[in-house]
Amino acid sequence: METVIVSAAVAVILLTILGMVTGAKESQASLAGWLVHRRNMGPWLIWFLLGTEIYTAFTFQGLAGYAYVKGGPVFYNVALNDVAYALGFMILPLIWILGRRFRYVTQADFVAGRYQSKTLGSFVALTTAMIMIAYIDLNITGLGAIFHVISHSRLSVSVSDILGFFILALAVYIGGIRGNAWQSVVKDIFMIVALGTLFIVFPYKDFHGFEPMFKAFGTQLGQVMTLPGNTHNAGLLWLVTTVIMTGLGQWMWPQWFGVAYTAKSPRALKIQAVFMPLYQLVKVAVIIIGFGALIVLGRHQNGNDVVLILARRLFSTPFFSFFVIAAIYAALVPAGPIIMTSASLIAKNVWGDLTFRTEQQIYRLTKLLVFPLTALALFLALATPSLLVAILLVAYDIIAQLFPAIVIGGLFWRGATKYGAFWGMIVGWVIDGSLLLSHHSIIWGMNAGFIALVLNTIVFWLISRLTYHPQEADIQHFTALYGDAPRT
Repeated sequence: METVIVSAAVAVILLTILGMVTGAKESQASLAGWLVHRRNMGPWLIWFLLGTEIYTAFTFQGLAGYAYVKGGPVFYNVALNDVAYALGFMILPLIWILGRRFRYVTQADFVAGRYQSKTLGSFVALTTAMIMIAYIDLNITGLGAIFHVISHSRLSVSVSDILGFFILALAVYIGGIRGNAWQSVVKDIFMIVALGTLFIVFPYKDFHGFEPMFKAFGTQLGQVMTLPGNTHNAGLLWLVTTVIMTGLGQWMWPQWFGVAYTAKSPRALKIQAVFMPLYQLVKVAVIIIGFGALIVLGRHQNGNDVVLILARRLFSTPFFSFFVIAAIYAALVPAGPIIMTSASLIAKNVWGDLTFRTEQQIYRLTKLLVFPLTALALFLALATPSLLVAILLVAYDIIAQLFPAIVIGGLFWRGATKYGAFWGMIVGWVIDGSLLLSHHSIIWGMNAGFIALVLNTIVFWLISRLTYHPQEADIQHFTALYGDAPRT
C-alpha cells in the first residue's frame, strides 16, 4: 500500500508542475488568456480538453459500477454521446463565431449578448455555477473510492481529498486553460492504457478468454443486460427519452462554451467532433468490465469500487500503482475547467456585471475564487454525500433546460425573447424538480427531465411570440452567424 500511495503522490505533484510550466506563461496577461487561451488552440489539444471533461471518474469507475448495479440501462450513456457529438459538430462552430465576433469568454456572456439582458446573463451564470458544484463533487467521490480501495479503509478519505484538491486548485490558478489541456493529454493516455490493459487481462485471467466471457454473459446475465435490467421501469421509452434529453443537454454545461472559445477556428471544432467518438471505445470496454465484475465478484460490492478491486486482484504492485495514478488523474484533471468556469461566471457575470468592474479586477477575482469554490465543493461532498449523489443524478435533467434558450433561440430563431427564455427555464426547472422530489424520475415510462424540457420549449415559444419586438441587436447577432438574419 505504501508504494502505491507514494507513487500516486509523486504523480500528482508532477501533474501539477506540468500544468504550471505549460500554462503559466500563456495565462498571466488577461482573463481571456487564462480562460480561452487567446482563442488559438488547435484540434489536437481541443480533442483532449473535451475528452477529459466527458470521460472522467464516472467513466473510469462509475460507469462500470452502473453496469454492475443497474445492468442494461447503462447503455444510455454510450448513446447519449453519439447524439451529442452530431449536435456538437453543428453548434460548437456557431458558438465559436459568436464568441470571437463579440469577445465572449463565458456562456453567460453569450446569453446576455443574445438577449441584450445582463440580468438574464447573471441569472444563468449563478444558477449554472451552482449546478456545476455537483459536477465537481463527482470527482471528489471518485477520489474517495480510490483511497478507500487502496488503503483497505485505513487511509482518511477526508485528508486525501483536501490535499488533492488543494493541489488541483493551485495548478488551475497558475496554469489556466492551456495548462489543463496538457494535463488532459497525460490523463487520457494514462486512462486509455490502464483501462485497455484491464479490458484485455481481465477476460483471460478470470474467464480464459473473450469467448468464454461473452458466453457467460449470455447464460448468467441475459436478463440483467437487457432493459429494464435490475430496475423496474427503465424500459425502452425511458432509454429513448433519456438519450434525447442528455444528448441535447451535453453542450449546455458552461465549461463547453469555454472550450469552444479556445479553438483557433471552427474547423478545429469540427475535426474534434468527427474524432471524439473514438473515445466511445473506452466506455464500451468499461461497461463490459462492469458486467464481468458481476459474475466474478458477486453482487455485494460497492459499484464505484469494482474496477479498482479487479485491478488490485489482477495486477502486481507496479502496474496497480500506475492504474491508481490513472484513476486519480481521471478524477482530478476534469475538475479544472469546471472550477475555472464556475469562478469566471461568478466573477464576471454576477459580480462584474452588477458592479461594473474592470477586466483586470474581474480577472484577479476569478483566479482567487478558484480556492473557495474548490473548498465549497469539497465541504459539500464530505458533509452531505448522499444529497450530492442525488443532485448529481439529476444534474443533466436540470442543465438540459437551457437548450431552448441557448440553442433554439441563441443560434437559430430570431424571434426568441428574454422573457420566453427566462420563463421557459423556470417552468422546466420547477416541473423537473417537483417530479424528482416526489420520486417520479420516471413518469409514463419517460425520463422526467425530458417531459420538463418539452413543456419548457412550449412556454419558451409561446411567451416569445407574445413579447417579441424587432431589435437591431437581434439582427447583428444573426448576421454574424449567417450573413442574413433568419426569419422570426
